[in-house]
Amino acid sequence: MLDKDSNLVDETNEIKHIEFFSGIGGMRYGVENAISSRLNDDSQKIYTRCNAYEISVYANDTYCHNFTETISKKKKNNSPFTVQTKLIEQLKPNDIDNLGINLWTMSPPCQPFTKTKNAKQRDSDDERCKGLKAIIRLLKAIKQKPKWIILENVKNFVGSHMLALWQECLIECEYSFEEYLLSPTQFGIPNHRTRFYMICERSERFQNRKICADNLSLSFLPGTNQKAVAVSPSLVGNFIDKNLDTEEKKKLIIPDDTFDKPWVKNLGIVCALDTITHCFTAFYGRQLHRATGSVLLEDDTRSQAIATLPLDRTDMLRYKGKLRRFSPNELLSLFGFPSDFLFPEEISLEHRYKLIGNSVNVSVVSFVASYLLQDVCENKKRKCMHS
Repeated sequence: MLDKDSNLVDETNEIKHIEFFSGIGGMRYGVENAISSRLNDDSQKIYTRCNAYEISVYANDTYCHNFTETISKKKKNNSPFTVQTKLIEQLKPNDIDNLGINLWTMSPPCQPFTKTKNAKQRDSDDERCKGLKAIIRLLKAIKQKPKWIILENVKNFVGSHMLALWQECLIECEYSFEEYLLSPTQFGIPNHRTRFYMICERSERFQNRKICADNLSLSFLPGTNQKAVAVSPSLVGNFIDKNLDTEEKKKLIIPDDTFDKPWVKNLGIVCALDTITHCFTAFYGRQLHRATGSVLLEDDTRSQAIATLPLDRTDMLRYKGKLRRFSPNELLSLFGFPSDFLFPEEISLEHRYKLIGNSVNVSVVSFVASYLLQDVCENKKRKCMHS
């Protein structure tokens, strides 16, 4: 039975947000977009606080470059919008209770659950699970628990011991939840990026529906009986920067000596007419491999997608100077970030790729958040209509 104070925070129809593992702000953009779409851009009246926690200095510098707040260096900061370079393990229950938060979002480190080459797959024994374990302790300890929670991770989080611990915590703290495996491809975005999403509400709204580890196929979209939105897949060309600076493009061109390597034939190559790209990871700027993301063939003579008319790979030398990495701005567009998103100039190209590869897809988060927060948004809309 929920305690009598459990819903006091959201009676004001305001959303006060903690963004754990905040990265470059993908969760915040997704939540803001969700609220804005439901309230016809009148989101500022409902989204009144965001406290972000992240240990990457590069991520926090980028976050602050795109939002108005500055990094908080004080132990006590009363600003409603702050970013702190801080381990979650350092947070105390009072730090959270004093903020009046009703929404938590998080994208915990995925390395303990990935199945890439050389991955140790230590699950909950991995040091990088300390943050999520700290969140479990906080959620159990705080008096004013959040009404809503959104969690994102890689699909192999399903079936992990760490997920089981998290589910047990949610049930103990009287949350109901739903789990999904979603990809940008379901929203017409030409990028494979299947991720685990969990939405939680401190009520009996959901049925605690879990994903079976033996069936990791894509889920129906939240709140629907469809596996995809009713839109045609977008072309990769719609996300290509037509105004890419010549000097910047030079940095993206695949080096000539790469074409002497036997593995170059196995690169994930797409052109503007294709409708899918491989998942872009944090290693995209460092390693050339289809497992880190696709590369772009700039060839105006092609009349069909590479997926339809496969590339002749017998002599890869013919593609010298024609293959390049996608630019950071092109990836940001695929990931759903706004067109005015900028990196600080001092952040290197490799670090930009790493920050994007570690981020969430804003468009998918927005859809998930819109479903989770629909009631509070509708209540706010009705309140505004009658005021």
